Order: sequence, then structure tokens, then C-alpha cells
Amino acid sequence: MKVNNFKYKAFVLGLGATALLSTTSCSDFLDGDIPDQVSAANMTQLEHYRAMLNSLYGGKKVVEYDAKFNWVFNEGAAGNLYNVYQDEGTAFKLQIKESNSILAEGYRAIYGGIIASANRIIHMDMSAAEFGDADKTEIIAEAKLMRAYAHFMATEYWGAVPLILDTDKSAKSSKPLVTRATIYAAVEKDLLDAEAGLPETPAIGTIQPTKYAAKALLAKLYLTMAACKENPSLNKGNANNNFKCADLGYNSDDLYARVIELTTEIINSGKFSLATHKEMFGTQQYDNSAETILAWHHVGGGWGEGSQYQCQMAMESDWSPGAGWGAGKGICYTLYNDFNKQDARLIELSIIANQKYYTQDGTEKVYGKDMLNAIGVLNNVKKFVWGATGVNHFMSHTARFDIVRLSQVYMMRQEAKMLKGGDYATVCSDMSDLNTVLAAHNAKYEKSSMAFYTKLDGKFVNIESVKVGSETYSSRNGSEGFIPTKDKIVGNTGIEMYHTQHRNDFIQELRKEFAMEGQGWFDLKRLYYMTQDGAYHFLKEQDRSCYMVQAPNVEEPAQESDYARQALVNDITWQRVEAGEDGIKNPSGSEETIDVDGFHSNDTWFLPFPADVDVRLGLEIGAAQDFVKAVQDGSYQY
Repeated sequence: MKVNNFKYKAFVLGLGATALLSTTSCSDFLDGDIPDQVSAANMTQLEHYRAMLNSLYGGKKVVEYDAKFNWVFNEGAAGNLYNVYQDEGTAFKLQIKESNSILAEGYRAIYGGIIASANRIIHMDMSAAEFGDADKTEIIAEAKLMRAYAHFMATEYWGAVPLILDTDKSAKSSKPLVTRATIYAAVEKDLLDAEAGLPETPAIGTIQPTKYAAKALLAKLYLTMAACKENPSLNKGNANNNFKCADLGYNSDDLYARVIELTTEIINSGKFSLATHKEMFGTQQYDNSAETILAWHHVGGGWGEGSQYQCQMAMESDWSPGAGWGAGKGICYTLYNDFNKQDARLIELSIIANQKYYTQDGTEKVYGKDMLNAIGVLNNVKKFVWGATGVNHFMSHTARFDIVRLSQVYMMRQEAKMLKGGDYATVCSDMSDLNTVLAAHNAKYEKSSMAFYTKLDGKFVNIESVKVGSETYSSRNGSEGFIPTKDKIVGNTGIEMYHTQHRNDFIQELRKEFAMEGQGWFDLKRLYYMTQDGAYHFLKEQDRSCYMVQAPNVEEPAQESDYARQALVNDITWQRVEAGEDGIKNPSGSEETIDVDGFHSNDTWFLPFPADVDVRLGLEIGAAQDFVKAVQDGSYQY
């Protein structure tokens, strides 16, 4: 049954696209005002509130989160998506600066879209409503659910952030940065209220989430908190980002036990079932899948409505009506290479060599032969790219993107079982939940044991006497299996290489299952909370400077027939620069560097605030303030 969205675009809180952050006032930034035509006096029917709630999942003020921020940081910065283009690519290169325009878009969507709009609903006068208290309770519970998720995202991205629980009272005053403990306490309180107030099953014909969505987000919160056994050490003397679960009176094992309890309740409820990736991602979908517990729901229309994801990822316009800007984007090679090529999930995630695919008009093409782009990453994104027809605008698609689905619930329970009583390096021999997911998704393998994270050793091989044109140079570049006379050398490669190695740890299983679903950064942050050194090495082990290209003079190249390298000073390049060869440029410019070391040493694990956000939000910049007790007793004033 097709969900009736009641044209929620007309009810979007604060109609119209938000202005650029640098020209937006504080009140505009947090504006969730309900337009006159949907003022409280006119809000009489349940469907009116349903339309307002729907806007939290994909209305105009939320579009900016989907447009770029979500995949730029959750996939690019996490190392799942190879992309080196402009501001988008700086996340993949780990050179994230406060001037990055995409940071502002995400911050705006979270605070000016979800949080402000949810607050308007929570505090709205419902005296004119022609429905009962039970429905009013559900409305407030649903708004709290999304407010909680937005605050959770904010602190995972930026660390110490504002906690905004009442936009009316706080819009005209300065707002303090609060500790992560304060945010986690507020998220937990909202989610417990949502769990109590939401129904067991959604109202017919709606995208209403249920109490199981609240349980799933609580499990995600507790899993994150449990990872924080120690305060991050790389805080440059600033305590804003510090948190450990003891700050809220918990210990890790108790939190893992709670995760197991909540996820088991969801699994045993029988409300959801595992589905194949083809069923979930193979065709354009707005309605929930069998696995969907909570999702973004974007409704196509005109500019600034619906989802832009498809045109951003489609490798060419034949693949998406109007535009396809994904030619230079692909799954990071060390992730792609770790898949069994018969894994059914890979077929839905990535367009791979010698596979038959169909463009949006139904034309059959073979990728690697007659579908290869000039940029030639030879591994484009397929998940959520359907070649949909009948759209009103090429950047406005109707689509569902899951926030939590049943596979994630199984994987959260698996992670809690692995880490309870141990740590990230503890090898677990009960992999039953992971294997349930792998079997349901036709991955063609199972696992008998693994740890959450296991460090790779890397290979560093000295290669001498490399001939480039008529000249011979010496190079330290390479690894086992790397042939410099065949494998194209681009830029700077004097590092340990990992692109021939395969991972056997749980964080890699999370990447393979959820790549391009907006979860990668959250999973990586849990590793960072458990071991900053391990997270740093994990970034290096992704070998981001390696990507696939088409082998020269091969009509149908195999998917692993050639490699190129991006950035990181190449011995040969330097020698050619020093020799003064025509056309050989100095490769040391910062825009050419994949800066793992700088990212880690500067603690960019917490993203920098967007430029000028302190002015636009009226923030009190300084040490984060602890308001845990005020949140818990209800006296928090902002």
C-alpha cells in the first residue's frame, strides 16, 4: 500500500530553503515557526500533525542533510567512499576545515531542521485538536524520538554542542556548549519518553515509527556510551569532548547487557524480518521494507525537495534522468577488495566489471566495456541508484533511506556480546548474529570467530630502478603485488600499503553490510572511543591513496587489473621535480595530501564547527558546561 504523505511539503516548518549560514540570523537558524496557514488554531485534525511530523524525515529543512553532508562524512570521512572532488573530497582526504560549506549544511539541517521543528511540535498548543489525548501523546513521543536522534548525531559529529529543548525560550539568548554527558542524558530521556508514548504498530497508511524505533536508538546510544571506557586523550587540553560511561553512573558491561536486552526484544517481537539487499535497495522505494525500523522518507517535487542522492552518485546521466555526477566516486578499494565477488551485497553496492546493468531507459550495458567513465575509478556506487523515471526534477527524487533496520539490530547485539566482559581486541567465538545476517543476505561465507578490530601489518617493499619513459629512477613505493611498471603511479606513495590485505574483524563486517547507508562514521567513532591508536591505524589501513583505474589497452579489464595512487609524496615524482622535467609539478600542495596524521593529531575526530556558527547560534564558546542534573530533573532552561 502506498503511503499517503498528505503533501507534507506544504506544511514544512519554516517554508522555503534556508539561507546560507553566513547570512542567516540566529532566530532564522533555529526557526521552526509554523506558517500562518497551519497555525495552532487551524491544526484540528490528526492528519495535520501527521504531515508536520513527516517533515522531520525529509522536509525542506532536512534536505541539506541528505544532499551531501550524510554521505560526505559518514561515507567519505569514514573511508567507505572514494571521492576527492572539492569540499566533498576534503572529507575523504581527512582535511576537514571549518570553512567547508558542507559542514554548515549538515549543522543547519540538524538544528534548524529537525531539532527546531521537533521542538515546535512538542511545545505546540493542541487545544484546538479534534482528537484524544492518546494521539497527542504519540505526536509528542514521535517528535522526541527525532529530536533525540538529531542531538545524538550532533554530538557524534561535533562533540560538545548546544542542547536545544525549547526553541522559543532559547532563540533570544546565548546558548552554552554542553558536555557530551549532558547530550547523552537528554537523548536517553527523550528516547525513554518516546518508547513509552509510541505505539506497537504504526497507524495504517503512515510512516509513523513505533516504540521499537525508540528501543533501537536506545541500543545505539548505549552501545556508543559503553565504548567510552576512557576519555579521549587527544583533546589538546580542551575538556569539551571528554566522556566516559561512568559520568552518567553506568559501566560498560551494564550498558552492553542493556543493548542485548533491547535488541532481543526487537528481534523477538516478530514485527520485522530480514530481507535481501536486492529487495531493500534494488528498486526505488518510499515505503518501508521488511527490515525498516526507522527511516528518512524524501518526497520528490521541485528544487529543494526530495533526495539529491541519486544524481550525486549516478555515474552518468543515462543512469539518472537529468544528471549523473558520480563518475569520480567509488567504493574505497580496500573495502571493495575485501568482498567475495559473489557476495550478493556487493552487486547492490557497487557497479563492477563485466556485470550487466540497465540504464534508466532500459538499455542493457556491460560495465567495464561500454559503461566505463573517462575518470575511470572502475567501481561506481549502485546502492540507492535506480535510474528512476518520472521525476519532476533531476535533483528531487522520492526515496527511503533506513536509519535503523533489522540487520543493524542483529549487528548491535553481536557487538554487545563481543565486547561485554572484554574489549576491542578480544576474540569472540559466538558469531551467530553476524552469521544470521550473512546468510539472509547471501554473502556466501560465515565467520567462526573474530575481534571487533585487529590491526593489519602493512607491507613496505623497496623497489629499485623503475623506468619512466627513457629515464630510470629509484623508488621505495610499493607493496607485495604492486608492479610500478604496470600499476600507474600518481602523486605521492612513500607509505606502507595495505591494498593487498584482507580484514577479518567486526568493524569490517559493519562496513560491508552498511556501506553507503550513513552509518560508517558512527561505527568508526565507537572504535575511536575504545582505542584512539587503533582508530588511527584503521584509517591508515584503509590505504585511501589506492584506487582502481582501467588497465591500458584492455578491452574488458578485470576489476583488479590496475591501480593508481592519490597523493602522499611519491619518490619518483620528487626525483622528476628535482630533475626539472617539463610538466612535472611539485606534489606537496596541501590539496593533494591524504592527511591521516594531521586528522588524528589535531583530533578532527570531532568535526570543526562550521565557520560563524557561534555567531549565528549565539553560542557561549568556552569550556562545555555540565547540565546533566538539570536535564534529568527537568530544570534545563534552553
